[in-house]
Amino acid sequence: MLTPSRQARPDESLGFPSALRASVRAAVAVVAQDELAPPHGAFDVDVDGATLHIPYRLYYDPARLLRALEDARGVDRRIVACLGTRHYDGYVRQACLAQILDSDEPWLLPYIVQLASEYVIEIVEDVARWIGTRDASSLASFARANPAWLATLARRVTSYWNCYHRPAFPDRADYPGARVLSRFRSDATRR
Repeated sequence: MLTPSRQARPDESLGFPSALRASVRAAVAVVAQDELAPPHGAFDVDVDGATLHIPYRLYYDPARLLRALEDARGVDRRIVACLGTRHYDGYVRQACLAQILDSDEPWLLPYIVQLASEYVIEIVEDVARWIGTRDASSLASFARANPAWLATLARRVTSYWNCYHRPAFPDRADYPGARVLSRFRSDATRR
């Protein structure tokens, strides 16, 4: 007799530094209620020598997530916002992104920069504006620690530019996602 396999639900807290994982689990207990589906996919990045396993897409109820974002404060708000940047709804991703653009914690970088390789141009433009205000040394060390991730990001940026945004940006170098990658490349080569 065959029995269905029961895979463990992916642990969103692995996408954050270990010191924050209890807070992340508490936030997930609130926002994951009535989710449409479990987290889907993940990508790994190195942040300050630790590997973070960040979910690619989350399917939380949008209203519940936005209420949790509104109710949270301090680091808890940044945690909920980071989770929201991985949401399936582009409007939710953009609203959550806006909540973390003025913060400087290194663990926020992958949540922000990953959005430069997605198809919603308004979000990509937000990331491109943000990166122009960042310190070169923190971007450089992050880029040097994550060459494979940045290479994947570059392929995705090129793909979305080519499929959806080439008419608006005939020169790939002008595309906001390409400008984000260019900044990482130039900072990473400086010593």
